[in-house]
Amino acid sequence: MEEWNVLVVSERNMEEELLKELEEDGEFEPSGFRDVLIGYVYDIGEFLDDAEAKKYRHLSRVVPIDDSFFVSPDNVIEILKRRIERYVDEFEPGDTFGFRVERRGMKDKISSQAVEREVGGYFYDLLEKIQGRKPKVNLKNPDKLIAIEIVGNRCGFGFITKEMRNKYRVIKIK
Repeated sequence: MEEWNVLVVSERNMEEELLKELEEDGEFEPSGFRDVLIGYVYDIGEFLDDAEAKKYRHLSRVVPIDDSFFVSPDNVIEILKRRIERYVDEFEPGDTFGFRVERRGMKDKISSQAVEREVGGYFYDLLEKIQGRKPKVNLKNPDKLIAIEIVGNRCGFGFITKEMRNKYRVIKIK
């Protein structure tokens, strides 16, 4: 699957059952990592409503994805820095922001912490330069959160607001 707009995690060892439950509502496939599926749904809001209403019995959590692309250990940092710039306009001065990376695969090649530090630091500096003030970071409950999901050689950005997290408890970022 080249384009995806949602990452879902099944309850432990329930990947196959979840895949069947999701069949009618989009295109989903195993990611190659236990209990993790990637998919494309036509209406993310409707999908989140269904997930919140517990339509999918074996669903543990969801991460909506706004932008997906392929990466390698050699180019992941540079690609992320380039593509994260699109989110600068989403932040108002005074908004708190969080930045999270969850990596599956490439274990010996890249570190989630290094990506968070480098790309998050780059974004922080960009916000500071554009807004003319130091951004407020809040990792526990930010107004706006950028989640990066690295799944093998696939990568996705999720831009998640506090309102979304409050409305949809199935959106959980590690």
